[in-house]
Amino acid sequence: MLEKMCKQAKQGKNIFITNVRREFLSLTNKQQIIIALESLKLGEKKYFDIAVPSVFKKGEQSIFIQSYINAEIYNILSSLGGTSLTIYTDLTNKALIEILEKVRSEFSLDLEKSERQFYGNCINVIDRMIKAIHGDKKKFGYIIKDISEKPIINKDYDSQSKRSDMLKRVTKNLENKAICGIDIGGTDIKMALSDGDDICCFKEYDWNPKSFIIADQLINPVVYLTKLVRAYYSMIYATSIKPDQRKKLDDRLKLAMDKHAKIELIVEVVDEIENVLSDEIILLDAIGISFPDVVVKDKIVGGETTKTIGIKRNREVDFEQEFAKITSLDLTLLNLCKKGGVVKSMNDGPAAAYTAAVEMFATNPNSVVDGVFAHSLGTELGTGWVDGASNVPEMPLECYNFIIDLGNFIEKAYDAEDVRSTNNVNTLLTGTLQKYTSQSGVFRLALQYFEKQRPLLYREILEKGFVVEKEVNGVKMMVVPTTPKDMRKGFLEHVMSLPLRENDELVNEIFRQIGVYLAITWYETEYILSPECKERTLFGRVVKNKRCFDLIKEGAKSIKGDIVFTLADGKMANTKLMKRLEADENYTVAQFAQAVGVIYYGNQGLIEKQK
Repeated sequence: MLEKMCKQAKQGKNIFITNVRREFLSLTNKQQIIIALESLKLGEKKYFDIAVPSVFKKGEQSIFIQSYINAEIYNILSSLGGTSLTIYTDLTNKALIEILEKVRSEFSLDLEKSERQFYGNCINVIDRMIKAIHGDKKKFGYIIKDISEKPIINKDYDSQSKRSDMLKRVTKNLENKAICGIDIGGTDIKMALSDGDDICCFKEYDWNPKSFIIADQLINPVVYLTKLVRAYYSMIYATSIKPDQRKKLDDRLKLAMDKHAKIELIVEVVDEIENVLSDEIILLDAIGISFPDVVVKDKIVGGETTKTIGIKRNREVDFEQEFAKITSLDLTLLNLCKKGGVVKSMNDGPAAAYTAAVEMFATNPNSVVDGVFAHSLGTELGTGWVDGASNVPEMPLECYNFIIDLGNFIEKAYDAEDVRSTNNVNTLLTGTLQKYTSQSGVFRLALQYFEKQRPLLYREILEKGFVVEKEVNGVKMMVVPTTPKDMRKGFLEHVMSLPLRENDELVNEIFRQIGVYLAITWYETEYILSPECKERTLFGRVVKNKRCFDLIKEGAKSIKGDIVFTLADGKMANTKLMKRLEADENYTVAQFAQAVGVIYYGNQGLIEKQK
């Protein structure tokens, strides 16, 4: 079995972790391994039962076993976090114990944050989460014990929902409130500002945070975009401006509100309006933020994502000091709010789940009794889990980091920045969902399929400039340009148009394969998280085209026939604010749903503060 897996991996075939786990557990001659995780809530434990062959050869086979065990541990920690990990197995199996002891160095457990790489990135996130919840004294622990010491295992895990009417209250208490919803992504920022139970304005801004080398480059656009929509709102109610002055400011404001406006123009216009309006600038009641990183108690604490990779690689700054500025984004934005205002932040995955929960509750409260589990398919794969009472579990839930493929060695050989690579840009680990289910997966599959089998489509991609050849340190790579023009959105839209334009089975297979990867994701989230909710609600650019969504469902059903995916489209618009978005001529629910959803989350913060 191991020889076959190793051979398939070298041939470039997928070796999905779900299948490896199933195969190993089915062996007669196997070695049991119990992984016990103590969660971020001290005293609460969750157990995972895996196995490996009792006997395996040195070399390829032991390397494969190491990669499998590392992946199991990495996926558990990337989703649940935790304060310690205990491994129970047969201590007399020396070959296996050698692998388990090596986990310490593989995960850089004894190194400082700045020195950790690869699997160690998830330990950095956990350290920051532990500090946010328990302070500096508690450190992550790793212990190996004999299987004879295993405790009596209670497989129940405290993820049960509690009934609440909060999902209803957040939509009914908007009177006389101005709340800004901010959906921060890797390709763009989307803003929505509510005026009571109506949307005052929407704003879209393209950016590339991966290229930023200091924190202010990330923070300042968010602050000024918030000031921009606040200025737009204030202009509506301003009474002291003379007609000719208003006309001039309205024209400038229109330019700044355009989706292609540069940040320099936005800053100029905001400063102009704030200087003219002065005391008539209306302070916000609340701000809700969807941010693509781990969030604990409204603080951004992860620091190991693509959005901050440029800052992390900048040797001229102290990353921890720079990231502390991003951690405090909530306090920075609170300066734009009234006294008593709130800023509520959550990861973009839970923001998707929360948005779906609010809309579902509006028509059928019973539909969210088991909570909502959602994925956002955009620049990355966001994953969200919200219970029926609108609570977001305090865990990393960085499922885009899940290692699902232990094979595919051909694409592993490419540099992580290469479109064809399966290596994670942040961690350099191979086989993670970042390169399978998000826009990177679409890009990778398009090049893989078209180069040899559809040369005309391949040439079209190159001629349109969606992919270019680039040489870095003597290594030739295929990359999607982000300067002087960011081609990521255009490339994705191009590939997503092909199923309708070509109706070509190979083109269709790109999106079916994305569905296959999502089905494997379903199995992994089910195995690790055991959510009560079994269906998945899908958001994001990759599914905004109905044809592509249907193809993704086809692919997923080829792996799990009864899997249920729900599309976050106009049919999900049940609340007043979401219906206002659905009716907009320029923006869609698929694009801006999360920006509207976190308006409700900001309102939840106000309601909770009033208790």
